[in-house]
Amino acid sequence: MNIWMIVVILQNADLQKGLNLLIVSLTAADIINCLIAQPMYVYYLSNDDNSSSYIIAFEIIAFIGLHAVFSNLITITYHRMKALSRPFSHLLLVSRKNILVFIALTWVLSIIVGVVFATDPGKVAGAYVHAVMILLLVFTYIKIMWVSMRKRAKIAEQTGTANYHQQAATMEHETAAAITSAILVGTTLMCFVPDVVLDLLGKGESNRRMWTYTLLFSSSALNPCIIIWRNQQFRRALLQTLRPAN
Repeated sequence: MNIWMIVVILQNADLQKGLNLLIVSLTAADIINCLIAQPMYVYYLSNDDNSSSYIIAFEIIAFIGLHAVFSNLITITYHRMKALSRPFSHLLLVSRKNILVFIALTWVLSIIVGVVFATDPGKVAGAYVHAVMILLLVFTYIKIMWVSMRKRAKIAEQTGTANYHQQAATMEHETAAAITSAILVGTTLMCFVPDVVLDLLGKGESNRRMWTYTLLFSSSALNPCIIIWRNQQFRRALLQTLRPAN
């Protein structure tokens, strides 16, 4: 599903903009987890004589991939907040170049954080950093929903004006996108929170190697399913891509 997501976007020029570019970046992180980190984890579980260098390499790749997922979700959240705050000018103000710069910075940060947090000192600090990041995401989405309710109420007061229907349609689109990103973040947090809680209790690494890596990686398998389920444009493009030419 992650591979099909990228194929669909690459084959449809009208999808190569705005939030969809951020989704491509998120999908790339999901692919790292599904096709590289998860198989390495399976190999680790299947062999009792794993070398320390293999474990270090696996944890660095896993940490980079998992932090890339979380960092991309933070970037998507920021994009949604800006879109809801300025729903009628956001698309004009945010250029493709700016989004690509955000994506590049997200990956640079993910690589740095992934490598640092794979070290012993980084693992100690990581538990608290992750807890703060999760709380910030939760509070941000509470604010997003509050902003959405205020904007919708303000537009409702303009019923009957010339541009009411256009504003209402734009707001509905932005709200739907915000709900989709909230579901993405929510399912990811369901997969990440147990690991963070265990980490704060000092039991994170041992449990991570036994089972929570599977839970963490599962978020990368769920993400494309949620996007296609929630996005009619993606579903239509996917069906057209899969449908054989007549």
